[in-house]
Amino acid sequence: MLPVDDSPAARGRSRAGRAEGRELALLALCHLESYREPERAQALDIFWTHAPSEAGDDGAELRSWLRDPEATAFARRLLAAALERGPEIDAAIEATSRSWRLARMDRVDRNLLRLVGVEMLAIEDTPRAVIVAEAVRLAARYGSDRSAPFVNGVAEALAKRLRPTGK
Repeated sequence: MLPVDDSPAARGRSRAGRAEGRELALLALCHLESYREPERAQALDIFWTHAPSEAGDDGAELRSWLRDPEATAFARRLLAAALERGPEIDAAIEATSRSWRLARMDRVDRNLLRLVGVEMLAIEDTPRAVIVAEAVRLAARYGSDRSAPFVNGVAEALAKRLRPTGK
């Protein structure tokens, strides 16, 4: 058995790798929405190998995340679960957000809520509060002016629905 590095530095790196992985997964899900179902596998290959750039950084930040094995492994884990359990997660979001159908939601908000659902159902070791806080952080970074409060409200309700014990 390999020794486990439980030092504060290792725990900090793990949290950073997960945060970057969530961000990668969000960007990949948004990227996939531009493609039809038969093209999505190839679209994911393009995403992993040809990082799109953000304004002002020429994609340097994204490329650094793509070189991080911890971040990419977590992103791929989230994406696999999102693609496998998509209908189940979408139904839970629709049931939780009765006033907003998924199709009417902003692309970023919709995909963040999908990631909240994925992590609530498939990644049991992440505390519920962390999942919601990360979704709000990403909504503030990538969404509209109204995204963070919207995502916060729906993510909280979704979290209670999918993981009622609060863990």
